[in-house]
Amino acid sequence: MSFIEFKDISKNYGDCVSCQGISLGIQKNTVHAFVGENGAGKSTLMNILGGLTPASSGKMQIAGQNYQPASALDAYSKKIAYIHQHFVLAKQLTAFENILLSCSAHLKSYKKIPESEILNTTNALLQKFNWTVQLDKQVHELSVGEQQRIEILKALLIEPDIFIFDEPTAVLSPQESHDLLDFILKLKSEGKTILLISHKLNEIKKVADTITVLRQGQLILTKPCIDLSIDAIAETMIGRKPASKKVHTESGSKNNFMLLPNSKIQVYKSEIFGIAGIEGNGQTALIENLITEFKTLKINYGDITEDRLPLSVFTNLNLVDHVILKHKNKISKRGFIHFAAAKKMTLEIINKWDVRPGNASQKLSELSGGNQQKFIVGRELIDSPKALIAAHPTRGVDLGAQELIHDSLRDYTKNNNTVFLISADLEEVINVSDRYVIIYKNQFHGPFKRNDLTELQMGQYMTGIHI
Repeated sequence: MSFIEFKDISKNYGDCVSCQGISLGIQKNTVHAFVGENGAGKSTLMNILGGLTPASSGKMQIAGQNYQPASALDAYSKKIAYIHQHFVLAKQLTAFENILLSCSAHLKSYKKIPESEILNTTNALLQKFNWTVQLDKQVHELSVGEQQRIEILKALLIEPDIFIFDEPTAVLSPQESHDLLDFILKLKSEGKTILLISHKLNEIKKVADTITVLRQGQLILTKPCIDLSIDAIAETMIGRKPASKKVHTESGSKNNFMLLPNSKIQVYKSEIFGIAGIEGNGQTALIENLITEFKTLKINYGDITEDRLPLSVFTNLNLVDHVILKHKNKISKRGFIHFAAAKKMTLEIINKWDVRPGNASQKLSELSGGNQQKFIVGRELIDSPKALIAAHPTRGVDLGAQELIHDSLRDYTKNNNTVFLISADLEEVINVSDRYVIIYKNQFHGPFKRNDLTELQMGQYMTGIHI
């Protein structure tokens, strides 16, 4: 008998079927990876296990016992910890205050535990995993890697048996990603069961024992990781052979466009100009400065935001509403919104970018993360602005969508437009940019061309080692 059993699990959101009759067993003390296109049902299945949403039908068992969580607290009581892609932290509180807040919510005996004991336990965990987190600093002052460690520490304090990781390396530097994968393997060595969602197939191959591929809400296959190559996984995910990776040929016209803010670095027209770096090193200030510059120079611009949830996805607005927010000047006459034009533009984005399920009246917040991202990218590109800020444009999207986004950025620059590509994904920066700089503590290093640095050297610049 499997440790975790999904039995004919289905989940419907109105007419949209997110999971359809999924039956699957997960063995104890293994790393089980879930892969698939955006909207394939990966996060929905994990949200059902994590108590965040109920199944429409079907049953679950853990260690042979029926399991039907009514909330995330129920999941915690069954020793299930969920480390989300988007951190659940109060940024104005200190790291330790966030840990105390989590303890008060999840530990029944919290009131009987002195804060000093929780602090000692936290420090012991930091020492055990050789981590550094400044517990007395407010969260917004910490690096992304430190913030993720706070999330993991919150989980470790409930002594879970099952860990769910959703895109855990999406915002980490190469070294931080390597360290996190080692941490996952250490958890496994201690008898834990790890469920891992990721689009980074090379990382999955390093740590996973078993891989499950989902497509359009259905289970396509479950196999030992050792039996599948990366190409085979990718082909099974998207239902076709993935396109060979294209390396962007330098397209910059050498005609000056503008200086990178707070620098003497010239950015060219028809160029994809990369800014590589770990989040929290000045990217937000750079974006604000770019937008101020565009407005001052009256340059029409698009903005694929750093974090779509607080900045681009508004809970109660549908897809048409989100188009109106961005393009109201283009779809209004004499101060009145032309709703037919807004819907036509929305459907154009949906069709070009394969946004699923394709209902213009659906709330954007109800779509999977990858489909949200595809819609936002399409919305920002639809009127071909002269400049585009593309901050982490492929974060959380599947291989097919990555191909589409990268190809669209390349095509976009052919019309004398300029892209500012801000990313922590070194492969993305190297393959897509014409030139790039590395940002560390608000300072730019470069510009570099594609073959000037190895990924190791880039990682050293990103963490301040090489400087």
